[in-house]
Amino acid sequence: MLDYNGIKCPVCGVPFREEDDVVVCPECGAPYHRECYHQAGECIFEDLHRTGEEWTPPAEKQPPSPADSEIKDRECPSCGLLNAHSMTFCSRCGAYLLPPYQQQPPEAPKENRQGSPTAPPFTPQPPVRPGSSFGGRSSPFYYDPMGGVSPADELEKGVTFGDASKLVRTNTNYYMPVFRYIKQTGRNKFNFCAFLFSGAWMLYRKQYKYGAFVTSLMFVLYLAYQGSMLLVSYPTMTALATQLGYDPTQMYLFTEEQYMAISTLAMQSSWDMLKISLPFLILVLILVCMIVIGVRGNKMYLNHCVATVREVNAQSATGDPNMTLQACGGVNSMASLCVAIAYFVLRTILMLLPL
Repeated sequence: MLDYNGIKCPVCGVPFREEDDVVVCPECGAPYHRECYHQAGECIFEDLHRTGEEWTPPAEKQPPSPADSEIKDRECPSCGLLNAHSMTFCSRCGAYLLPPYQQQPPEAPKENRQGSPTAPPFTPQPPVRPGSSFGGRSSPFYYDPMGGVSPADELEKGVTFGDASKLVRTNTNYYMPVFRYIKQTGRNKFNFCAFLFSGAWMLYRKQYKYGAFVTSLMFVLYLAYQGSMLLVSYPTMTALATQLGYDPTQMYLFTEEQYMAISTLAMQSSWDMLKISLPFLILVLILVCMIVIGVRGNKMYLNHCVATVREVNAQSATGDPNMTLQACGGVNSMASLCVAIAYFVLRTILMLLPL
């Protein structure tokens, strides 16, 4: 006889107990309290009788898992899936989610009743990532050179993040997540190094084609700024000061009222106003170029890496592609240093020129 304890009577809904008088329908096997069966007069599961099926107890509802209501803020370093905060292993790929500094230290051996130490219970250890230990000792700091990006993931068709990291080599923990962000969202991330140093940053990252063009453009704009100051704006200000009876040699000592008088006179002529404002307009143009390069810098570097990797893979029959990527990648500190020296030399020469 089946055990109906805990199953609810289909008529009154009260669970059966051991001392209850239970009757069972001879056709479908549904249990009832004897009083409930007489009250109903017959089995209430006529649809089962027509189809010839047997009655089965209803399945109990499972309580929701606590992990379903948790905040998913623990990103898998292998596949990038966001897991619940209490998860230790990724629900998709099984990778270990906690960095080494959050691992529990091993327990000290306990002594049994005879006084001899007993080994602590075995606990499985997560796989050790490359670079997580140094000199045979675990490092207290966790460093992932890929920035949480899997090297096997595809960056572009035929190009993986691992291939791009071999070309980038330096600061891959910044550029790999940025490349993944650009690939997933289609939006750029602002690069402050590209904004501040423009062409020098491109040459440093071995983008020689665009680096040479941007560096030349910036030098031309800087020369135009200095030339407009010395040959256009300053002579115009001198002429306006002379018209007002001021001594032009004392221009840098003029009072605020004198500068206002010169500005009022300059606004009477659009041509004079344009000549005075020309250095400022060139500075605005330089700033616009720097902002554009800062916004587009990471995307341009991504395209450079993809094109270089594809070119190396196409020529892989002549040698090892990994060695070729190592040789083509990295940075060129000498190129950026030469640009900085040329800038300071040019600035010094222009400052020594007589006004």
